[in-house]
Amino acid sequence: MAYRWVLWGGAAVVAVLAAIVVVAALAGRPEMPAEMHWLGLGAFWGVWLPVAVGLLLTWFLGSRTGQAELHRRTETALMGHPIGGELVVLLASLVGYIVAGVGLYQLFTLVAGGVPPGMGLPVARVVFLFLIPVLLVDRGGFTVSGHSTAMPGLSMRIREPWRWLGLITVVVCVALASLDIGEVAVAGPRAALFGAAVAVAVCMIEEIFFRGMVQTRLELLMGRVPAVVLAALLFAGAHAVSGHFNPANPLSYTGFVEGAGASVLTFGLLGLLLGYVWLRYRNIWVNGLLYTGLVVAGMLPATYADQIPFS
Repeated sequence: MAYRWVLWGGAAVVAVLAAIVVVAALAGRPEMPAEMHWLGLGAFWGVWLPVAVGLLLTWFLGSRTGQAELHRRTETALMGHPIGGELVVLLASLVGYIVAGVGLYQLFTLVAGGVPPGMGLPVARVVFLFLIPVLLVDRGGFTVSGHSTAMPGLSMRIREPWRWLGLITVVVCVALASLDIGEVAVAGPRAALFGAAVAVAVCMIEEIFFRGMVQTRLELLMGRVPAVVLAALLFAGAHAVSGHFNPANPLSYTGFVEGAGASVLTFGLLGLLLGYVWLRYRNIWVNGLLYTGLVVAGMLPATYADQIPFS
């Protein structure tokens, strides 16, 4: 039980730090909420309005009759897992992702003139947010201790029709974000190809890690609401650091404090929506589509064209 107290203490520290950076960012730049951008969209259209509407829709559409059974199946799927130990591995992987992403950025900047510095982040993401967690937490745990690997099947093989209701949230949220696109940087087949690349290389990996692995285990130790909040703050923190060293920074700030505050107010709030959708449906396809749709909508405006590879 000691690790639960450590986890709660760590969660409190993360929450306090998030509050501090938001207050510091707003104190240093009071006009931030009015001028804030997320990718190529205004933060209101790209994040705040879709998150508010998405939370309401998810609450309204979520099947109350199926929730208890779905949560029971989730607990059964993770029965026998060393949850505390797996969380340690996952959090260490998250730290590894941040350190590797920053390190590879610096390395590519110094010695690899022909390689874009931003290529370090995709490499770090695949290795530390996907390969290592899958090998050590899922397959590794099965090999060593023989515990079940049923959670991927629960989240990917969706047989209950009501667990697809989240697609309504996806369509509505992406449609709201699209109202602020204006002139697009790319359209047609190239846009579809780019969307597929974003889904595979970024959004699905992050959703599997932050929601499918981290949040689900946090729920068993902390309860559902604290788990959603903490996973969202970890999501925002990772993007605050990686975005600072990303040439295609999704946030319109260069200062670290301002960027971290903006990350909490955008990625943190988006993480709340993604976490709630995951809590309701346990459907990784819905989560991946929602995240991908909002990211692609944010990257399509011509104002963001010079930040992306297909410009």
